[in-house]
Amino acid sequence: MKMAEKIAAELDGKRFGVKGMYVFGSTKNAVSGPGSDIDIIVHIDKEKCNLTNLNTWFEGWSLCLSEMNYLRTGYKSQGLIDLHIITDDDIKNKSSYAVKIGAVTDAARMLKLKPTSN
Repeated sequence: MKMAEKIAAELDGKRFGVKGMYVFGSTKNAVSGPGSDIDIIVHIDKEKCNLTNLNTWFEGWSLCLSEMNYLRTGYKSQGLIDLHIITDDDIKNKSSYAVKIGAVTDAARMLKLKPTSN
């Protein structure tokens, strides 16, 4: 959970066209183990987001976390972040992983993004 919070704190929403970031699953519920991934939902502005750059940014984190996890646990993985991109339309239509936001049971937890500088 601390790493999910750290990733969010480093994510420049304005630069990447990100409106919000959420964590869910075993990480949020504090039941993750060595083989668990970090389930992240990223709410983007379709007009401002460059998905290639955003995916590359998250891939760097994912591979780094995977290596850190391997060094601590011996468990190999191809990355530790399971990234889910959603848009305003997904939230409006309650489609895709947007259903986890504000869900009655086991809702995704919003993470605080890097503050924008003026």
